[in-house]
Amino acid sequence: MMDSRPWDWIDTAAGVVVLASELEKEKIIGLDTESDSFHHYQEQVCLVQVSTKGKDYLVDPIAAKDLSSLAAPLGEGKREVILHGADYDIVCLKRDFGIQFTKIFDTVLAAQLLGYPATGLSALIERHFGVKVTKQHQRDEWYRRPLSESQIRYALNDTRYLLPLRDLIREELVAARRLSWAEEEFELLTRREWTREPFQPEHFWKIRGVRDLPRREQAILRELAVARDVRSKMANRPPFKVIADHALIAVAKARPRTEADLKKVRGISPLMIRRLGDDLLKAVHRGLEVPERDLPLAPRGERRQGDPDANKRLDALKEWRKKKAEALSLDPGVLAPQSTLQALARSGVSTMKELEAIAAVTRWRIHEFGREWVALMNPAH
Repeated sequence: MMDSRPWDWIDTAAGVVVLASELEKEKIIGLDTESDSFHHYQEQVCLVQVSTKGKDYLVDPIAAKDLSSLAAPLGEGKREVILHGADYDIVCLKRDFGIQFTKIFDTVLAAQLLGYPATGLSALIERHFGVKVTKQHQRDEWYRRPLSESQIRYALNDTRYLLPLRDLIREELVAARRLSWAEEEFELLTRREWTREPFQPEHFWKIRGVRDLPRREQAILRELAVARDVRSKMANRPPFKVIADHALIAVAKARPRTEADLKKVRGISPLMIRRLGDDLLKAVHRGLEVPERDLPLAPRGERRQGDPDANKRLDALKEWRKKKAEALSLDPGVLAPQSTLQALARSGVSTMKELEAIAAVTRWRIHEFGREWVALMNPAH
């Protein structure tokens, strides 16, 4: 039984070195991480879970600090690293510890390519092993120590099932002749980098409802967003936990000049006024002082290319995707992402050789569907 498996807690750099030497003996490793993006302004990896065929490990990077010795066993390509939803783990471990992966197996992506209706880890574990695992600690503050017994059990379950799960799903990929699809997608995942930009004032355009405001209120909202970011950094809390987007919208609409005005704004509590009142009022004042010529202008949304032939090809490709996805029991976005269809439509290729030159289109999709695409985009040929 899984609960009887031995496990170690590792919270020193020396312990990480010992773990690295143990992993060097393995051919396959299960891996997961827990981060604190829900609780802190600057998120970080707070726990690393590792499983081998016979043992599990919980690594505390907050205490150990140096995980560089794991870079070799995880990244040298001599062993396969199994992850569930690899994207976030890969970019975070690369960002925080310089760990570069080269050979992975992502159980989410594999399940998607098999057309599974549910691809969450708990759904996969229940499907294949008949075991129900809890999701209750997904948003815990993993930075806090000590971890509870329930958190430890939750963390261990995140990797304990990955190795047998990989074996079962890999067999299905082989049977469905889709293993090569998955392997190319896995390789692309290993190249992912952390791309989240530091806060910029113009990020206020991402707030829901901003485009419905008059330009003056948009200027106020921009200043409010800047003030919130400053306070978030100071408190080391995510912006939404300092003050929610809908509250900022309400303040921008109300344009309060005094604390008495602020008290009348729906969603602004007395505690918020005590902590943020001055900042909010100063931000409103700055927004009201912006000259008319400098009021925000909404960035233009993406539009279709002006080429009517490209638009026609895109419509045909979308229709093809819909029918093909139904035939293969795949989600349309898994079968062919929108970016793939757009690259194809813009290219207007007429031969397989031209198709193979499009960097944005994966090799497995060209192999499986390339001739259909060329025929579809060149009906007269």
